[in-house]
Amino acid sequence: MPRTAKSDTESNTKAPAKKKAASKRPAAKAKPAAKNKTAAKKKAAPKQPRANRSGAGRPSRLSREMILDVSLKLLDQYDVEGFTLARVAGELDTVSMALYNYFPSREALLAELANHICKQFEMPKPKRNQTWQKTLQDWTYTLLELAQQYPMMIKITGMEGKTSAGWLRISRIVGSTLHGAGFSGKQLALNSWLFCCKAIALVQAEVMGGFHSPVSLSQLEELEPEEQEHFLMLRPFHAKITGADVMEQGIADMIQNLESKLNA
Repeated sequence: MPRTAKSDTESNTKAPAKKKAASKRPAAKAKPAAKNKTAAKKKAAPKQPRANRSGAGRPSRLSREMILDVSLKLLDQYDVEGFTLARVAGELDTVSMALYNYFPSREALLAELANHICKQFEMPKPKRNQTWQKTLQDWTYTLLELAQQYPMMIKITGMEGKTSAGWLRISRIVGSTLHGAGFSGKQLALNSWLFCCKAIALVQAEVMGGFHSPVSLSQLEELEPEEQEHFLMLRPFHAKITGADVMEQGIADMIQNLESKLNA
């Protein structure tokens, strides 16, 4: 009997120890939870897309349209000479080699930009029995609108002596119009080319601000007094000249020149 009592007492005193041991078990499982938290962070990292800078293959997010869009924006900031594939790649957060999957060279990219711009040249719908003079007038104003939207257009349509396909399509309108007016052979080729050159010069002068802008006389004081006198005489009239005046008179002069040749 005493043994039984003792054993009962021992069992009673040992029972709480088991409870204490059981209460310690959840604390031991806290470490795996920290590992799971770290693992979750590692899994979350790939959700942030980064450009492929290894040069092996092109980033999946890169596209031909994106390259053209960024290139046009860069040409607004830099001149054609300062336009490089490295700058385009930098804006796209990629490497220059990735661009070669779309364009084999800087020149090829500029040529495609020229074509991209020229494709947006859209003549107004001609009226019934429209004269060739009106067609050439519409052509020049359409060119001005496009050049105002893309100031770099004139520079990139003829890189390294190579006329872009887009510009050839635009200039063909002038040639076919003059052919219908009565020009042919050498005279057709010569006058088509001269009209386009004069129109480009006229449009470019307007896009750049034009000689009639008051700013164009800001360096007048650097001239000799007798040289200044000429421009001071014209200054009041320069202030009255508008871009519309320049375009209207310029186009009228070009068309009048063609008319005189046809009537000669």
